Amino acid sequence: MDRAKLENKLDTDFKAGCLKKGYPLINICLEEAYPGDISTSYIVNIVAQWAKDMDCSAALDILIDILWETTEIEYRQAIFSINIYADNTLHCQSIDKINEYMRDSNLELS
Repeated sequence: MDRAKLENKLDTDFKAGCLKKGYPLINICLEEAYPGDISTSYIVNIVAQWAKDMDCSAALDILIDILWETTEIEYRQAIFSINIYADNTLHCQSIDKINEYMRDSNLELS
């Protein structure tokens, strides 16, 4: 997926969805999961102050629920993992959390 297209979708629909649910995001940025590979998926880095007072898995559950509500399959397929930062430090990482969410919810990525 085109990086600019994914960035735009996350920066508009996903960010607005988070705000609407009471979980504002300070910033979202992408990095290539496999740098140099243009067909790569992306790591989504999120800065969210509210996450610092929350268990990592609870914060990821909230963000993944909102991601599913605000994006189509083609966008979700381009996401390798989500990292949440609070107070300029890594609060949590999700490499397998998206797959776990799909399994628990009986959802399919594609």
